[in-house]
Amino acid sequence: MKLLFILLLVLPLSLSAMDFRVSGYGSIVGGKVISGDKDPSGETEFQIDFYDYAYYVEKWEWDKESLIALQLSADVNDRLTATMQLVAKGADGWSPDIDWFYVTYDLTDNSQIMAGRRMLPMYYFSEFMEVGYAYPWIRPPANLYWWEITQFNGLTYLHSFDVKQWTVNFSAFFGRETQTEIKSHDFWRNRGGYYFPPEGTYIAGTADVTWSDIKGVNIAVANNWLDIRASYFSTRYTTTADVMFFDEVDTNNDGIPDFTVERRTNPDGTPIRSGQWSLTDFDLSFYGLGGTATFDYFTLLFDYNYVIYDDGYGSRFPTFYISAVYNHETWQPYVGLSQAQLKITKDFDGFGTGKAEEHQILTAGVRYNFMSKAALKFELNKFKDKGDRSPWFDFSYHNDATLFSIGLDFIF
Repeated sequence: MKLLFILLLVLPLSLSAMDFRVSGYGSIVGGKVISGDKDPSGETEFQIDFYDYAYYVEKWEWDKESLIALQLSADVNDRLTATMQLVAKGADGWSPDIDWFYVTYDLTDNSQIMAGRRMLPMYYFSEFMEVGYAYPWIRPPANLYWWEITQFNGLTYLHSFDVKQWTVNFSAFFGRETQTEIKSHDFWRNRGGYYFPPEGTYIAGTADVTWSDIKGVNIAVANNWLDIRASYFSTRYTTTADVMFFDEVDTNNDGIPDFTVERRTNPDGTPIRSGQWSLTDFDLSFYGLGGTATFDYFTLLFDYNYVIYDDGYGSRFPTFYISAVYNHETWQPYVGLSQAQLKITKDFDGFGTGKAEEHQILTAGVRYNFMSKAALKFELNKFKDKGDRSPWFDFSYHNDATLFSIGLDFIF
């Protein structure tokens, strides 16, 4: 907010020397779980945002996905452009965050360098993942677009060129990102979660996640009916959280503890943090392939991701989404299927190997383009937990549930 205040002071002084543009987007979304099973929390829940850990229960709610965003762009000179995007979400109590803040420098007519904070180009829909108006559904499937980190701070090089009827866009990017007070670990820990420290006991709360040494490439090819993008990046994944210890005190040295002392801080008063080990500090690799194919009567959209954790479990995450949309100017009915798995490839501490988690989401809905730059959507989602509970601990700490939601998406 201090940065925003400074910008509000500086921008009016600079407008006369800049080509200044304002645009934005927003969504008003409500939903309600209409059937399902209770999960370990005792609620019938449907996850719709793994990044902000928003979910619906069996009552109408309108703050889980509703958001408003404002994008400011200014041409500093003929080659340099500055861009900032503010986003306020109902899931975050409408507290505005600076999601993007970067500059773009034109090296040539076909190549650019971008420096600063922007979206991490991992998914096919990464660049407009929160712009509901840009795609047919109310939301991309949460079990595919589920990472805690979606932005990064760093450099991106872009180059575009044409090959006959094809347009080719290539990019390489480098950087890092840290997210503090991530909600995911506390959320899943209270539902049988996945994150265990080598010692100590978790204090209920959040965790911090860092993706360091991010480096990757993207290549996209498109013609008049087909658009395909392949992506790859690697990073070092590190996560920590506050832990506490219970020290047994034997006052009379008889070998029998007389009482227990709870210890949450180090001698210098700082919180005790969980240590780094093979389940909390490891290399991550991401492979993605997605695109759209437009035909006379329908459009096919797809996204496939394969993620490798070099952790103690040797975790592998194959996920995919496929959707078909009827091409009509006003009414666009659609269907979709997403599926996610967790495969364990290393026998860590006698845990075993094999498929530890599997779930899918079936989607059906309709988009109504009732006016320019605005669309109304009605959607039904069915979450199915297909995880195998034997012979491993059940990683599928989800629950079967059906969600009905209504959304109004707009741009300006």
